[in-house]
Amino acid sequence: MSPRIGIVASAHRPQNWMDLYQSIGDNDIEFELVFVGPNQPDYELPKNFRFIRSLVKPTQCFEIALRNTTADLVIPIADDCTFIKSSRPMDRLYETFKTYKNEKLLLSCRLSTNDIDESHYAHRFYIADPSSPVMPLAPLMSKKLFSDLGGIDRNFIAVMWDLDFTMRAYASGGTVILSDVFLNEDKEKSAGSILCSEFWRHDRGLLESLWTKNGKVHFRRTKPFEPFDDLNILKASQGPRGRWRGNGPVILEKIVDRLNINRRLVKYGPLASAACRAIRRPSMYPKYTKKLLSRLIS
Repeated sequence: MSPRIGIVASAHRPQNWMDLYQSIGDNDIEFELVFVGPNQPDYELPKNFRFIRSLVKPTQCFEIALRNTTADLVIPIADDCTFIKSSRPMDRLYETFKTYKNEKLLLSCRLSTNDIDESHYAHRFYIADPSSPVMPLAPLMSKKLFSDLGGIDRNFIAVMWDLDFTMRAYASGGTVILSDVFLNEDKEKSAGSILCSEFWRHDRGLLESLWTKNGKVHFRRTKPFEPFDDLNILKASQGPRGRWRGNGPVILEKIVDRLNINRRLVKYGPLASAACRAIRRPSMYPKYTKKLLSRLIS
């Protein structure tokens, strides 16, 4: 029998995965996990837990995971989270979802950070504006809704895709409801990942350009939605790729990424500034390429 709920993630921290799995616990409803990312776990996963390896950008990993679950209901999640404060979270979410009889419902978990309830203010398009639309966290929704709305927009790199999806759901007549199930984000489990701060300028800027004007939210998207293509979806990032694998030669992408990193480091001091000045000297490119190749080979 196919699972009723598919829990999906763009994931790169295998050391966290079993903590999340164990926090789900025993439930009457069948569920599965589908995680997509670069790092293979060094332990055996449970039978209802699948890992798909890919080096593409995080939003594309989510798209791959959502396409590969066989469940009819899905929950996008992060791999630094665990369920807390209630037992049988899948059963509780499923029973609540059924009561609404609404195929366009996004049933949100509530946010807790380091075991502190933050749901009273965090679930808004603009956190400081209680009149802005309610935004979900790890919502339970139908896979049909995800497919009907076209999936994830390929122009998002790492974050904010879920808010764009929610706004598209609202625009199609969808609803967001907060459940009584809490999902805790543990800052220690987030070690090594700064996706929100690193890609805030691009992804948040894109989100607001699509759904706001003069700081006010509207429900009419300003640009057409662009879905991911099926072709080569596991191997090459589509749209803006950030620092993840694209469809160009590896060595050229490495050089471009190094240039971008050095540009961002200018504000951190004279040594970084010197590095940026050096990297802009074309006469030094053969030397830089030689060094980069030696690091890739070693």
